Amino acid sequence: MATATSIEERNKLSFLEKVKLATVILVYAPFALVWALLTSPFSPYGRAKSWKRILADKFLYTLVTNSNRRQVRLFFGTTPKNYNDFIKTKGLEPVEEANFKLFWIGPKRNDRVLLYLHGGGFLIHMLPPTPAFWRYIQEGLEERGKPTGLAILDFTLIPDALFPTQLEQTVAAIQHLLDSGVEPENIQLVGDSAGAALIHGVLMHLKHPLEGIPKLNLSAPFGGAFMFSLWARLVEKDGCLSANDGHGDFLNGRTLNYWGTSCMEGVPLAAVPYLEPNSAPEDWFEGCDKYVKRVLITAGEVEALRDEIVVYANTIKKHHNNVTLIVQENGIHFDPYLDFFVNEKKIGKLTFAILDWIAEGVLEVV
Repeated sequence: MATATSIEERNKLSFLEKVKLATVILVYAPFALVWALLTSPFSPYGRAKSWKRILADKFLYTLVTNSNRRQVRLFFGTTPKNYNDFIKTKGLEPVEEANFKLFWIGPKRNDRVLLYLHGGGFLIHMLPPTPAFWRYIQEGLEERGKPTGLAILDFTLIPDALFPTQLEQTVAAIQHLLDSGVEPENIQLVGDSAGAALIHGVLMHLKHPLEGIPKLNLSAPFGGAFMFSLWARLVEKDGCLSANDGHGDFLNGRTLNYWGTSCMEGVPLAAVPYLEPNSAPEDWFEGCDKYVKRVLITAGEVEALRDEIVVYANTIKKHHNNVTLIVQENGIHFDPYLDFFVNEKKIGKLTFAILDWIAEGVLEVV
């Protein structure tokens, strides 16, 4: 793994990169936002979203399609910073387990736990709006009489450490929870995009342990696995990532392929099925119901990854009889997060569906 100095140097922006990032934000974005508002009445996506969402979605699109990984990484900040900013805003006490790179929202618990694996293409830290979404889910569980711990894994980004380091860190975090007394059936794995791909990697590792990573021995299946806008295909194949371009998502095939190609660099061939979900052989899914009781997979109707997510869901459904797939009407990549990003007054249907599903999987603990 790279040293702190080499990581800083690798991710440092050049003067020209700083100028380009400022140009994207101050010059490109304003024109794109005005155009997005003017054209919004002419598409189903535009008519379905508030003006705040239209602006936020188009800003993200303008940023990520005109920036390299270092620029986007700098713009969104780090997981520790975004976690601490949120904790301060909510008046909560920070709880960190540095040895396992875990940050807790609310007190650490060993009865019921959501282990959250963040998205960002393995290249970007946890995005600022995500803690607010998961705190909303956590508070919803508390209101239903099912208080649950929420742990965020701050895994090492690529290229600071190549895959499967991120899978190894996830396995170590799960093992730590088990060693702390949390029963497997009281752990629900939740993750978006790249984090959802890590959940896939865990399930594959349980059935087909990846050499060099400690095995996970479960006394019972996990309580649940929620894959939110799963990054099911990292690299473009026969136009699969571009087929849904131009319908409202802030990601497009070109961006996904750029990020995915960056993640694949230097990855051993044997590790690819753990990193890119739709590259896993179908027979690897056999018996996955022994490792997780329930699976929820969600996609947005207009998101770039929609078709690949549906392919993955249909594959795992063949080997697990408790898989739910929800395709959100006019939804984009991890759409509900953007509602929290702009402080929408009205909570979307998918957020309620996610809360209901997670709550159903939370067991009563005596």
